[in-house]
This record gives sequence, structure tokens and C-alpha cells, in this order.
Amino acid sequence: MTDKARNILVTTIVLLVSLYSCTQERQPCLTPRSASLRMRMVRKVTDSLTIDTATPNPFFRAVAAGGQQGYLYTSRSSFALSLSPVADTSMWLYSPDTAAGTLTDTIIFRYERQLQFISNACGYTYYYDLRSAATTSHTIDSVQIINSSVTSDASKNHIQVYIHPRP
Repeated sequence: MTDKARNILVTTIVLLVSLYSCTQERQPCLTPRSASLRMRMVRKVTDSLTIDTATPNPFFRAVAAGGQQGYLYTSRSSFALSLSPVADTSMWLYSPDTAAGTLTDTIIFRYERQLQFISNACGYTYYYDLRSAATTSHTIDSVQIINSSVTSDASKNHIQVYIHPRP
């Protein structure tokens, strides 16, 4: 190797090492970025008393122009669904028991989107302000908005879904 080639190699290595040592390591995003709509299934016992109602094999399917996405859950009474960041309406199909072939209900959420800055490490996300919720009534009796502000706070429910009373 010639002296000129060796000098170029040494200069290149020194330059790369100095550039690498100057780069900052990006802080990881430790904050939840997505805002999920949380809903709870209940059944009225009396006018003032409700009980959580777990559905056996519930299935949710988002209906959108770009396609569909579905979630199959095990038996539970609380669910988290996503809202569209590009539209002011989201529509979900809900079946309480896929194994029994129950009728499907449609739930439509209307909301306003708000772009929210989280941090430099996490960037931006959308928060939502629920305006209304409507449903068909095959297995769902009604829906009620109990907290209209949908943020990344996982401790709050937003929608209460009342299941038809058992016959």
C-alpha cells in the first residue's frame, strides 16, 4: 500500500470515528402514542344498577374505505378500538359470539380529531373528542358516551354499551 493510500485510509477512519462520536443517541419514546377508544359492555339489572357483561367470543371489524381490520377477543367485557386519524367517523361491526353465529350490530362513532404533540422523542399523535355514538339493536340495546375525550390515558372508559336483557 502506498503512503498516499495509507494516508487516505487513516484520514477516512479518523473522520468516521469522529462523526460517529458526535452523533446523539435518540431518546426512546416511553409514552403511549396511540389513543384508543375504550368501551365496556354492561347489562341493566335495575334502572340504577348495571353489571359487567362478558361476551363469549366477541369479534370487532372496522369498516373503512381502505379495507377492513378485525379483532377476535376471548371472553371479556372491556375492549379497546382504534379511531381513524384521517376521517371524522369510524364504523365497527360487532358480533358477541362468533361461534354461535349471532347477529352483527354496527356501531358508528363521530368525533373531532386534534393533532397532539407528545414529545421530541415520540412525535405527534391524534386525540379525539367524541360527538356521538349510534348502533343497530340486534344484541346491543344502546350506547352511552361516558367520557368524550379519547387520549392515550388507558385508565378511562369512553363508551358504555348496554346489551339487551336476557329473555
